[in-house]
Amino acid sequence: MKIQHLGDIFFRKQSISETGPTLLSSSLPTDDCFDSDTENRLPPETELGNIEYKAKLVNPTNSRIQHLITQMKWRLREGQGEAIYEIGVEDGGAMSGLTDEELRSSLGTLKTMAQALGASMVVLTEKDVTVKLSNIRRTVVEVLVRKVPESQQFIEVRLAVVGGCDVGKSTLCGVLTQGCLDDGNGKARLGIFRFPHEVRTGKTSSVCNDVIGFDNRGKLVNYAQNSLEEMVEKSSKLLTLIDLAGDAKYQKTTIHGLTGYTPHFACLVVAADRGITWATREHLGLIAALNIPMFVLITKMDLVDRQGLNKIIKDVSALVSKAGMVAREKRVKTKRDAVQGAQELCVGSIVPILAVSSVTGEGFRYLRTLLNCLSTAGTAESRLQLVGLPVYFTIEELYNVPHVGQIVGGMLAEGQLHEGADVLVGPMKDGSFEKVTVGSIRRSRQAVGCVNPGEAASVSLNLPDGVTLRRGMVLSGIDYQPPVCFEFSANLLLLCHTTKYICVGFQATVFIGSVCTTATITYINDADCLRPGKWAVVRMCFAYQPEVIREGSPIILRQGKTKGMGEVLKVFPSTQ
Repeated sequence: MKIQHLGDIFFRKQSISETGPTLLSSSLPTDDCFDSDTENRLPPETELGNIEYKAKLVNPTNSRIQHLITQMKWRLREGQGEAIYEIGVEDGGAMSGLTDEELRSSLGTLKTMAQALGASMVVLTEKDVTVKLSNIRRTVVEVLVRKVPESQQFIEVRLAVVGGCDVGKSTLCGVLTQGCLDDGNGKARLGIFRFPHEVRTGKTSSVCNDVIGFDNRGKLVNYAQNSLEEMVEKSSKLLTLIDLAGDAKYQKTTIHGLTGYTPHFACLVVAADRGITWATREHLGLIAALNIPMFVLITKMDLVDRQGLNKIIKDVSALVSKAGMVAREKRVKTKRDAVQGAQELCVGSIVPILAVSSVTGEGFRYLRTLLNCLSTAGTAESRLQLVGLPVYFTIEELYNVPHVGQIVGGMLAEGQLHEGADVLVGPMKDGSFEKVTVGSIRRSRQAVGCVNPGEAASVSLNLPDGVTLRRGMVLSGIDYQPPVCFEFSANLLLLCHTTKYICVGFQATVFIGSVCTTATITYINDADCLRPGKWAVVRMCFAYQPEVIREGSPIILRQGKTKGMGEVLKVFPSTQ
């Protein structure tokens, strides 16, 4: 995703309706644009990633079986415990298909391979690729192989759910987690809200986290007949739904949820009866700036007719294209579309579009399939490298639990955090760090002995007297104190401002990872001011205290109607 295209979202005239779905005149791809051969062809196989093509697996020798098992082990490592096998597909992507006998033999071989690794397998989809005028049936199948890595209790995926108010985000999360449809008046969302005023108004004002799971067979596991402990026990994959606020006055909370909680994917929710609103553009810009893979979910499809639904899908496709992304105009309407959409979403090449109704349940079958097939990004080598680095844990939430003490919730970016380990916490107001001891560690309320990179956890800390923690601090290895800074430089794109330019001395709230604080522009490179729609390298200084930030981190700048985004270029460590 490229943020240089984001100006089109904010600066263009209102060609997309704010009040309802309208048909744009933009030229968009249609079903007729695709060659008929592409229906029976996939992209060529790549060596990296968790997708493997096999033309057939019929009667392999013992040595061949051992090679195939090693290959499956590699694909599972690449997918962090998940791999998708396309059986009946050549390495080049051509769907040659298998006869019924070949298919049975190939699935039997695949099962033998999975059992050798202690993995499970489930057939996701079948596609008939029989040649015209042939009386021999040929089939291509997609198989999901799943094995929880030995270092993990379950596979974890984090999904941020964003969109304007009254589009059905909390209701959607309620239907997924509770397993019951909505009554049309918001009954399903009541279990998602955290505060009484949210129940009264029906608007989310905080970051609401909830969990659904998928077992080895790909079946959804939720609270319908399970407690959270039972869900964790039954599930091999847990998906955390991060329900974020849609109202403008809670925008700061929404931005923090996207920057601090580091979701693997984002779901942009658009209501079919309301169409694209300012919040849709706002949240799309944030997702693109933070480079989060996303899909679009159109809710309340039962409130519009088929023509109205097609119009809103075209509107969404046009808007997504404005942000430099490629949208699939043909919406996901089969299980195979959902599986392929999840695969393409994981590599960030396509933005799938789904439509659902929380009242009738239409479309949820394909949504569940897509969620089940989502796989976190990153190669096995990169994850092994992260484990070997010093501990770097960002603090997103703070709790005080009676008889336990200080609890911090956050994300481990690097290293391994072990129960009972001594770590450093900071920075304090003077930029120093304090030594603390890790007590118990929990993930999804389940006790664990350690946390690996990319995992969210809650950690109890034994704090010295007089030490006060805040959101945005970090835990680091006892032998490594990360550099703290007051000043940094960033490549910034000013999207919107109330006047024609911004000068040195302008103050705004900046969001950099888990850090949310005020910063002042102290220098603008090669210019005397910063103008909307223009890139500039600026130097900024934190207003109150030093922070720990990293070069290459996305930055979001907000102050009233002023909006900017970019990337941290250089950090200037402060001297204590």
